[in-house]
Amino acid sequence: MSEHKDEKIEDILVDSELAKKLVPNKFKFTSQQGRIRRQKLLMGAKKLSETRAINDITLADVCEEAGIPRASAYHFFPNVEAIFLALRFLNAIEILEILATVETDNYDRWQGYLTALMERSVSIFHSDQTKAKLIYDTNTPDFEEDSFGEDIDHQIIKLIYERLSERYEVPKFEDIEDTLLVTFSIINGIFTLSYRRHESITDNYLQEAITASIAYLRCYLPEKLPRKS
Repeated sequence: MSEHKDEKIEDILVDSELAKKLVPNKFKFTSQQGRIRRQKLLMGAKKLSETRAINDITLADVCEEAGIPRASAYHFFPNVEAIFLALRFLNAIEILEILATVETDNYDRWQGYLTALMERSVSIFHSDQTKAKLIYDTNTPDFEEDSFGEDIDHQIIKLIYERLSERYEVPKFEDIEDTLLVTFSIINGIFTLSYRRHESITDNYLQEAITASIAYLRCYLPEKLPRKS
């Protein structure tokens, strides 16, 4: 990653509510040296996860890879699970930013836009396998019943609804965002199945996700939504 990208990621994490959970009262107020060390720990964990199962990676492993004394690491993360939780959060934010670049202008129908979103998601996972591992692997630290995972899901749903509403005359019904959340859950479930069977989101499972999610949405949306001028 470039220095500019590292700083951007660092700011996203530091300013998040998740930071307060990871290391209360410490996370935000660190020196420039501290921010560099925290970033090295994150990148060290990411590099290790490229070739090893996450549950086999210890805090000592991450510290050795990052070149950070273990005693210093506790100033930034209480344990190795917190490091991977932070990485999962950062990956989700990065994926959301990339999906936001998918516009509806090139698609006459809503089905084309949703298909493009799924294809873009899979291309992200193919270009960086650790992103898929951190989301879909059975041994990945979860958000531990906090609201962070749910908040990210709702941000994705909000993005999809806003994009559809900007381009198409979307029918207004009370629970449309819940309907989109179910759609997202269908896609996520199929991607999870694919990863846990093949350690990848395969083309076959991508097509299954496209078919299943669009079939579900067709119960609520007309085949062709009028486009806004």
